[in-house]
Amino acid sequence: MGHMRRMGLMAAGLALCIVLSDAAQLNAKHMSIERTPEGDATVFRDSVVITDGDTRITANLARMYEGKGLALISDAVQITNPDAQIWADSARYHLSDKLAELFGNVRVRQESLDIRAPKLLYRSQEKTVLADSGVTLENLDHSFRLTGRKGTYDLDKDVGVVDSSPVLIWRRESRGASGERKDSARVTSRKMFWYQKGSRALAQGDVRLKSGATELECDTVTFFSGPDSGIALGGPRVRDSASLASGDTMVFRVRNGALEWVTIRNRATGEYRTEGGDSIVVAGKTIELRVADGGIDRVEVSELTTGQLIRTGEQRK
Repeated sequence: MGHMRRMGLMAAGLALCIVLSDAAQLNAKHMSIERTPEGDATVFRDSVVITDGDTRITANLARMYEGKGLALISDAVQITNPDAQIWADSARYHLSDKLAELFGNVRVRQESLDIRAPKLLYRSQEKTVLADSGVTLENLDHSFRLTGRKGTYDLDKDVGVVDSSPVLIWRRESRGASGERKDSARVTSRKMFWYQKGSRALAQGDVRLKSGATELECDTVTFFSGPDSGIALGGPRVRDSASLASGDTMVFRVRNGALEWVTIRNRATGEYRTEGGDSIVVAGKTIELRVADGGIDRVEVSELTTGQLIRTGEQRK
């Protein structure tokens, strides 16, 4: 193993200031020059601050590779600018591209949204973050959580996209015996968008909303926050173990983390099994389903056009 050349410089009670480029500079209390496997590095310790335009990066350790325009930053990394606050265990900051690769317990916070990931790519010029190894978006009151394997978020437009295994979960207000919040209603789809400014989400492709034993399926759903509700389009149908209903459009509401009611509009049809095993088939202008304890509890048909009893249960002697 080769010998390491180390030259120590320390400012006694003063901070060192190093100009990195026209727009960037670095401040720290201690500096040394070290030979590392990656090449010669200028190492800064204690109260490290990198200022690059309106981006400010703080940490306790930074290794600068001037020839590469690269800074390896670790120990309590925090990035602050007008777009967001970002925390991570470590980072690789590319000065020329104003790009930060963030690793370990990465967290991005805006006014009302938290983004978490094991690693993240942050482009400050484009004002975007990209996660490809898992991502979670959650509002600050923890009433919803959107997760997936891969996603992006535009910090300027406040729009997020999760396009790999997205799952949207509403959180119950009540708690279980262990004191933990219980998850209830959850939505899966091929792709999901979150619009923070409008407090709404859009799920596309093979959409499934599951709440207890009740499941709603369709092609597209738009969700609205406060009150939590949604509109399902594209062959929507809802079912539980005893009921099935469909129509052109479904409007639904989620309350306390669980599906509360579904209203089916235009060409609304339904089929329901009685306790005796018979089936009732109905059609009308609208069908409203009330959901309790995860199952369809009540059915109301408006402007009934068809009603039929099909006896399929056990024949009485």
